[in-house]
Amino acid sequence: MGLVDEFENRLERVVEGVFSKAFRSDVEPAELGRRLLREMEAGRSVSVGAVYVPNDFVIRLAPNDFARFEGLIPTLRTEFGTLLKTNAGQRRWRLPGPINVRFEEDESLKGGKFEVEGMHLAADPSDPYSAQPDVLVHLGTNQSWNLDSDEITLGRSSSNGIVVDDANASRNHAQLSRRADEWWITDLDSTNGTLVNDAMIKERRLNHGDRIKIGATEIEYREAASGIT
Repeated sequence: MGLVDEFENRLERVVEGVFSKAFRSDVEPAELGRRLLREMEAGRSVSVGAVYVPNDFVIRLAPNDFARFEGLIPTLRTEFGTLLKTNAGQRRWRLPGPINVRFEEDESLKGGKFEVEGMHLAADPSDPYSAQPDVLVHLGTNQSWNLDSDEITLGRSSSNGIVVDDANASRNHAQLSRRADEWWITDLDSTNGTLVNDAMIKERRLNHGDRIKIGATEIEYREAASGIT
């Protein structure tokens, strides 16, 4: 099942659970989701060897449709944000900042009509693609490493982006990969395995504050900025 199919099935359950037969509108939530995806793709921009896409979206609805959607807006903002973030991650597109989806009432629109606009909204308006990088912090020495490239390997070998000086670490132990604005860690078939929050993993998305253990070395992942607003 594709990303859009999964999204539409989940939306059907949400709408049925929250509104049941009371929700009636000429505008369907799934239709808005598809338009958001098209707007993200249409807004692609290449900068410094990476493809950036819009992260700030506004959905404009006619007054009657806005009134029908109003109670569902908080849920839809979360669902649409997840859809857009997943889509960007699967295509390895970069986001200039956290994803935000807003709804606005537009009296110039007739019932059943809507508009969707996507914009690049960066953390620093003076530089559209500058942002503080996420970091890893060694919990023993407090040494930190900026995560400023799309793939970073960790291990005992000096050829790694992050060298782990630990006899229990493999030469090439694990790899960090950036997918959209998320970091994932993958164990590279290491001898002693990679743990995140004391759980053995093969691959896992990292959240702020997660603790990675390689051999006897503990490293904490810290986000410079977080998630969906």
